[in-house]
Amino acid sequence: MIEIISLLSILVAIIIGFTKNINVGLIALVFAFFLGTYLGNLEAKVLIGYWPMNLFFTTFGITLLFSVAKINGTLEKISNTIIFQSKGSKVLIQIIFYFLALFIASIGPGNISTSALLLPIGMAIAHQSKMSLLVMSTLIILGSIGGGLSPIAPNGIVALELAKIHQVGDLGLTIYLLNVVSITLFALVFFASMKGFKSNGSNIEVTPSEPFDKKQKLTLLSILVLIIWVILFKVHVGFAAFVLASILFIFEAADQKQAIAQVPWTTILLVCGTAILISVVSELGGIDLLTRFLATLMNESTAIPIMAILSGVMSIFSSAVGVVMPTLIPTAVNLSNELSSVVSPAAITITIALASHMTTMSPFSVMGALALASLPEGVNEKQLFKNLFIVSFVSLSFVAILLGVFHRIGILS
Repeated sequence: MIEIISLLSILVAIIIGFTKNINVGLIALVFAFFLGTYLGNLEAKVLIGYWPMNLFFTTFGITLLFSVAKINGTLEKISNTIIFQSKGSKVLIQIIFYFLALFIASIGPGNISTSALLLPIGMAIAHQSKMSLLVMSTLIILGSIGGGLSPIAPNGIVALELAKIHQVGDLGLTIYLLNVVSITLFALVFFASMKGFKSNGSNIEVTPSEPFDKKQKLTLLSILVLIIWVILFKVHVGFAAFVLASILFIFEAADQKQAIAQVPWTTILLVCGTAILISVVSELGGIDLLTRFLATLMNESTAIPIMAILSGVMSIFSSAVGVVMPTLIPTAVNLSNELSSVVSPAAITITIALASHMTTMSPFSVMGALALASLPEGVNEKQLFKNLFIVSFVSLSFVAILLGVFHRIGILS
């Protein structure tokens, strides 16, 4: 009975947070305290110990560094410089926005920050030049989530840390590369089906960006150092980001208080608060119960598609990084064991990460909400809301089939 109560607490926390517009991480902390104290007989110091310190430290560091890049205009100038290379071609502009989002998200800011930066720019250009707002918003979101699982981006850090914490192992670049391939394939299918290659009308006017100033050049150098330092020299990405951010503050590249204020504290609280509740639920046997239930629905052929559909549907109505991955990744090892290891824990974990991100253009998810918030005045918001919702379910079907094929032919193993 305790296992069922603990497992239901996750669902109730999500429902309360969603209906009352309260951070689910806060609600999760409340449930974790009462469940842990009164059902699990866990002391407060044990509950506090469940706070994912490495995850918190790393996410804080990397988002602080890229807050500097956003505040001093470095990221926006990178965007404008690359968009200028389109020479005004509507088709090329849409393609550039996809790869620009993929690139920026991959080097550190992650999917939410990248979409928040590019969606207002892209939607304004699309509206003025009579391009499809659905195509533009979807391509930017897809590019952002394609890069969002990079090992040095916040969501990628969460996925890799959860895999390590729950004994799946070090997945390195595997999640990121498979995510880029899957997202790019869907983006290509979507763009072609929407006849994006046949955008009508003459080219639009694009203006060159101003040269990078000293602060922006220093910030660009810091980003380059971060990538080299982490990938080639295996330095802890959180420490590396804090060091570089501090150097930028010393050289007054951005205001320190403003940069700290722009760190996505809401998302960090969501992820870390939910992680504590998941740890308590696991301690009370709830995760084992969920694992056994899922195992009854699966076999070697259906495990990956079912897990993809479950992850994707959950993400349509909640957060991939704050709810879906922390809830489902802890089941990977035990679920693999229940299935007699015919599906590896790594394959299950990768499926959860990819499918939960594929559907985030849903208007009920953060990325879809950002698209709606970026609409120019006078545009029919309801139409885009409906279309994004439809696309999210189309992407769900796509990723379930694709990952099932990947698993069958040995790519996902």
